[in-house]
Amino acid sequence: MKLNLLLFGLFLSLNLSAQYAQLSEQAEVSLITVGPGPNLVDCFGHSALRVNDPDLNMDKAYNYGIYDTSEESFYVKFSLGTIDYIVADYDFDRFYRNYKAQNRWITEQVLNITLEEKQAIFEFLETNTLPQNRSYRYDQFFNNCATKLRDIPKSVLGDQLLFHEDPEKVGLTMRELVDENSFNHAWLDFGIDIALGNIIDKNVGVEAHMYLPDYVLSGYDNATILRNGEEVPAIKTTNKLFESDFYEQAQKSFTPTLLFSVIALVVIIVSVLDWLKKKRSHWLDFFIFFTTGLIGFLVLFLWFGTHHTTTINNLNILWAFAPNLIIAFLMLKKNPKKWLMVYVRFLVIALIAMTFVWIGRLQVYNTALIPIMIMLTVRYVYLWQKGLVGTRKRAF
Repeated sequence: MKLNLLLFGLFLSLNLSAQYAQLSEQAEVSLITVGPGPNLVDCFGHSALRVNDPDLNMDKAYNYGIYDTSEESFYVKFSLGTIDYIVADYDFDRFYRNYKAQNRWITEQVLNITLEEKQAIFEFLETNTLPQNRSYRYDQFFNNCATKLRDIPKSVLGDQLLFHEDPEKVGLTMRELVDENSFNHAWLDFGIDIALGNIIDKNVGVEAHMYLPDYVLSGYDNATILRNGEEVPAIKTTNKLFESDFYEQAQKSFTPTLLFSVIALVVIIVSVLDWLKKKRSHWLDFFIFFTTGLIGFLVLFLWFGTHHTTTINNLNILWAFAPNLIIAFLMLKKNPKKWLMVYVRFLVIALIAMTFVWIGRLQVYNTALIPIMIMLTVRYVYLWQKGLVGTRKRAF
């Protein structure tokens, strides 16, 4: 029985191997990095693998960044962290022309590997493109088109492939890398900083940095392969297939910091006037509490209600406090409950705690939150010291 199983396994292995073309000595396996593009989803760049064998008249791109927005409930699945991406293989010239037309730079890094290793990577990619294998659960930081370029060669080369730290990048966190790549998309950067928790504020190594295409490129620039006890460069040659820095030039835009600074100024002025006139602007309190409560609810939903790996432990709840969503309606009353004074006192303490969290880098907040923190502190202190007290006195 055991002999029969062994023979069957051997037959199956040979059969599977036979279905793939055998690469020639002229074959090359390359890592392709594409620069940022015009849309929000393109600002972090893109990656793909290339297998080119002139003898077989084959030149294919393996693109792990394929998704279909027309898929049923696509945006719901994406929000919940349950979206699947797929890998597609097609003619490399088509891949190249597509990104060149978008005016995005394209760089190729040819791997310095043996024919057997090229064959193993090629067969891995071909197996991945089979209908039953081509989909994978997408994760923005841990399983995307860029991490595939790190993981697939690693699965073949094992511990022989060594990624070395770039001295200029040591100590950078994932959040800092997001900031670095989204400098022309301030609102996207702000949204990411609100949605994601402190898991992306930890110091990580070079391999964790390689969730971004740029850092796959730099990671392999510094990588080596262990051959007979000696380390040789992992990249044989680098080819700049198309050059353009159009989407990496700084652009002026209306930033969250500017908007929130204006709003904060208005709220502070209204709070001072309320103090001097001994009245309370109920509409303003409703707006502040409702907005911060709604954002807090979304933060908690992303934390507990989705499958995202980076939305947990989100200390934005120190200012975006979900119960405010209910308190907002109580603030509309002319004579609010006495315990609300204790509640706003707690909110002031939470803002103080947020300051220490930021200083201690337990979580790094977006700088656009500075005017919001100042605004909330001023308004909460006013409510604690005068606003709610004064309202209750007039009720007697």
